[in-house]
Amino acid sequence: MANEDKPLGADQVEARLSELLSEMSEAEKKDFLEKLEEWQACKQEEKRKHPRKRISIYSVCSGSDAYFRDYIQNIGAGGIFIETQTPLFVNQELTTTFFLPGSKAPVKAKGTVVRTDSKGIAIEFDEPLPDI
Repeated sequence: MANEDKPLGADQVEARLSELLSEMSEAEKKDFLEKLEEWQACKQEEKRKHPRKRISIYSVCSGSDAYFRDYIQNIGAGGIFIETQTPLFVNQELTTTFFLPGSKAPVKAKGTVVRTDSKGIAIEFDEPLPDI
């Protein structure tokens, strides 16, 4: 901040961010984006009611206008994060089906997309899953 006595307004902050971004190389922009997304994910972690576990589970997802197969990257009783390039939107309702390690019966969970980013989507389950 150039002048510590006067805090920057929202327009000034956005202008300064744009200025800094315009001076970055493409590689620097990608690195910065990755760091921002990691920071955003940490903020999400703080809001969670249920802890998450890192995992890689194949899943099938379907909704009124979506059907895709991708991998769950983390899971908790309240939801999952799926790495996908499938274009989806916040508030989109999906049903996902997957097998937990060591289980013979598939888990079928309904939920809502609560976050999207360049790596995938976060789905919050309608009902928490037991034993996660």
